[in-house]
Amino acid sequence: MLVSPDNIKLYIPQRAPMIMVDALIEHNAESSVSSFAILPDNIFVIEGTFQPAGMTENIAQTAALRSGYDFALQQLSSDAEAPKPPVGFIGEVKNLHIHYLPPVGSVINTTVTVLHTVFSASIVNGKVMYGDTLAAECEMKIFIQ
Repeated sequence: MLVSPDNIKLYIPQRAPMIMVDALIEHNAESSVSSFAILPDNIFVIEGTFQPAGMTENIAQTAALRSGYDFALQQLSSDAEAPKPPVGFIGEVKNLHIHYLPPVGSVINTTVTVLHTVFSASIVNGKVMYGDTLAAECEMKIFIQ
């Protein structure tokens, strides 16, 4: 685990109750994988299931976690003080498909793969997995401030 729940706030700009990632599990030049435990008090849980808006936000926050982790690695190599993580904005969501609504108590793993980056805009493909089941997928255009 590269980033644990104990220090997730160092890498993302979101704060409770809007934190939709718990940990960074994998990270490389092309993609990153986060995990997230769905708790009963989550604001995107309705009737015991994690809703599409929550999965969409989870994909966006996995991309934010990826950017924050990259940013922190750059800062470590420059001996700079630990700054706040960069803020990003969703510019577009394309081809959103919700296949399954994960139940409370489950853990989802989300992979974001960078398809293109131009200046401060990235297009990523996001996939939310519940075990071996594809729960959601989409393409997002994200702008980093």
